[in-house]
Amino acid sequence: MTKDELKQLFKEKILPHHHHPYHFEKVANPTHEVLAYNPFCGDKFTLQLRGEGKTVDQGYFQGFGCAISKASTSMLLKRVEGKSEKEIVEYCQQFLEYLAEDSPMNDEELQILAELKKFDGRVDCITLPWKALVEYLK
Repeated sequence: MTKDELKQLFKEKILPHHHHPYHFEKVANPTHEVLAYNPFCGDKFTLQLRGEGKTVDQGYFQGFGCAISKASTSMLLKRVEGKSEKEIVEYCQQFLEYLAEDSPMNDEELQILAELKKFDGRVDCITLPWKALVEYLK
């Protein structure tokens, strides 16, 4: 993928998540609260999950960071709702493995994140919420 093609996908797929992220709001009484923080760049998000038992029914977040880390967090939370904690850990680990191995993904938005990691060292921005959630749920 050329840099121009990637810029176009960034505008079409990443910026909408940055400007209108999924469940970007603080909620009262979450059942789980996870801090995703990168002290090197300053990206800092609090993920708030609600659920009963070991299932996450809703995911919210607030904080600040670059467009890529915010979009990655938005995409993650949209995908974990309705999953058990075990399924979330497995899903996140699978995504992180795909990134590490440069394997193709069946999810177009997540594939764009995988492409973005190749440019300008943005892998930490992409993986920030995924790693934080795995670490918290383990």
